[in-house]
Amino acid sequence: MLARCLLALVLAWSGPPAYRTYHNARFGYRIDYPADLRPQPEPENGDGRRFVSADGQTTLTAYASYDALDGGLPAYRQIAREGWQEKHATLTLDQRTRTGYVLSGRLDSRIFYEKTVLQAGTLTTFAWEYPAARKAAMNAVIQHTINTLQPGGTAAD
Repeated sequence: MLARCLLALVLAWSGPPAYRTYHNARFGYRIDYPADLRPQPEPENGDGRRFVSADGQTTLTAYASYDALDGGLPAYRQIAREGWQEKHATLTLDQRTRTGYVLSGRLDSRIFYEKTVLQAGTLTTFAWEYPAARKAAMNAVIQHTINTLQPGGTAAD
């Protein structure tokens, strides 16, 4: 019990995390990520990057693609929804926004949050996955990511 109290005090005193900015050269998007996450190598196609916590329990994946489906945002949203459902996730948020969509929910003891924005023919997506026990700490981090995302669609391929 004492260890939990001390951990809570340390976390409370540590303040908000420091951030770095990832800029994707291929699609031109930018997104902030907590500086303590470890960037993984970009895939060969250069569409994004994955960032992983030291313990491997928290991940941020950011990527972009060209809008190539005839169905537009509803088609991409349906594909994303089905992808989570195939993993047996429970959706708790499925929301259309002015420029995209947001999906969130639970996957076993984990929470996921995915946001996609369509701008100038480019879909920019980020997805967080983290243990449900970290929800309180992650709320502000996710909000920071939402606020600092600068979608692509302006860079040359």
